[in-house]
Amino acid sequence: MTTSEHTVGAIAELTGVSVRTLHHYDEIGLLEPSERSPAGYRLYSADDLRRLQRVLFYRELGFGLDAIGAILADPARGDADRLEEQRALLLQRIERQRAMVAAIDRELNARRLGLTLTPRERLEILGGTRLEDRADRAEERFGGSELWEQRRRRASAYSAADWAEIRDEQAGIHQRLLDAMNAGLPAGDPAVMDLAEEHRLHLHRRFHDCGHDVHRGLARAYLANERVGRNYDDMAPGLSRYVHDAIMANADRAQRQRL
Repeated sequence: MTTSEHTVGAIAELTGVSVRTLHHYDEIGLLEPSERSPAGYRLYSADDLRRLQRVLFYRELGFGLDAIGAILADPARGDADRLEEQRALLLQRIERQRAMVAAIDRELNARRLGLTLTPRERLEILGGTRLEDRADRAEERFGGSELWEQRRRRASAYSAADWAEIRDEQAGIHQRLLDAMNAGLPAGDPAVMDLAEEHRLHLHRRFHDCGHDVHRGLARAYLANERVGRNYDDMAPGLSRYVHDAIMANADRAQRQRL
């Protein structure tokens, strides 16, 4: 044995790789010793040691033995090329996992809201305006309140047909509010206040008790550009302000009528 050759035991001690693992690498052709002693013992050269270092490097990065064997068998591609390729694959995997986490979060949020629709039904009926998108924040803000529990109980009882009907009712009210704004009607016009009252009664009937004070609170949330407010402004800039003002005017009218 020359000074540049090492026994399997010496290599194991030098690198921390077990003798059994080195034997396995030899058996699968991943790291075959360059020489054999007259007695048949494996002898590893300096080049073998450098190859083992590359094997260990790729193992540390998570490559499988088959992939490492393919890498080492392709001298036309260097380590940097392989690392760039692996990096791209890892980024793709991360994006898939993030998408899976987001899907799980939406399902958990849907259950917090009491929705019994399947994800496909929610997409088909509710489209891009998912009721569950902000359920965690809504629960943090309103969870434990009677209004929250009412909403959960009612939502859990609705069928796909019920949700389609609710969607159409909402869309009709929103469109009429938009038409009124586009027509130049002031938010305090009696016809616009009537639309605000229709909006309040829709919420009261479909989701939770919605007196005028509760309705005022929702109007402030719309103006603060929370989820529904953004949906209004997606329909037309300024619609969230218009809806807010109409709700406030309608609540003031109701208060005057009670006096």
